[in-house]
Amino acid sequence: MREMDLTGVPCPMNWVRARLALEEIEDGEPLELVLDPGEPMRSVPLSAREDGHDVTVTGNRVTIVKR
Repeated sequence: MREMDLTGVPCPMNWVRARLALEEIEDGEPLELVLDPGEPMRSVPLSAREDGHDVTVTGNRVTIVKR
């Protein structure tokens, strides 16, 4: 599993970085992100779901399974 700490990275750059990381992994592989509370925790999971990925949120961690 690939993990990225995106704390301190403002929106929308955190989603841009996550999306670039998703392009580097295979379908079915997870990407775990550590995000700041607030807007990043709302927007990044929403954007990932809108792109068709499976998303799980636990605390300040978001796991995206590429689809």
